[in-house]
Amino acid sequence: MTELGEPRRVGVVCFDLYGTLVDLAPLDVACEALAPRRGGPLAARWRARQLEASWLRTAMDRWADFELVTREALDVACAEFGVDPDPEAREATRRAFLELPPLAGAVEGVADLGRAGLRLAVLSNGSAAMIEASVRSAGLDGWFEALLSADAARAYKPHPAVYQLAVDRFGWAPERIGFVTANGWDAAGAAAHGFAVAWLRPPGAVLPAVPASIAGEASWATVPRQFAPG
Repeated sequence: MTELGEPRRVGVVCFDLYGTLVDLAPLDVACEALAPRRGGPLAARWRARQLEASWLRTAMDRWADFELVTREALDVACAEFGVDPDPEAREATRRAFLELPPLAGAVEGVADLGRAGLRLAVLSNGSAAMIEASVRSAGLDGWFEALLSADAARAYKPHPAVYQLAVDRFGWAPERIGFVTANGWDAAGAAAHGFAVAWLRPPGAVLPAVPASIAGEASWATVPRQFAPG
């Protein structure tokens, strides 16, 4: 899998949020206040339990928005690590999820695509309120025509209903929708729905063993060259 040569002609480019537009690394520092010298592992467990809960809730048809999923996932992770922080410390750590900085290159990449004339949107598992707060905190507000939340589908990615939100919102066929994500499972889900996917592949990451064809790999330095209006 290599970076693409010719840009793909699309009507809109959608972006995943967490780990794609915003950097999750500061959660390590936030979690250090709850579990000294174990902040990094606790943050990783928090994120893993958050994703696990979103997938289980979707499979079991037990919807709850991402704010509740995120709170409950932190509680589970803390219990696994044997820590019981006071309510104030716990709430401060939860708020860190709303104040994440942009990933290196994300602001410039989004701006370049916007200046090229592409319509842009966020397509995230986050609740509508979480997405709005994160986009504003990361300095990305003003570039996106739509902030699409899994709230509207009452399911979480990689369920097809979430990707369909972009199809319904913009009226383009799936193959005319570009999608940027750093998460392999998200790249697989979007590609299975027919999107033109640019995967910001972390070092050593591999795609899940599911039938999906990713159009190409990218970095934030090359994302603006992956897509063109048309």
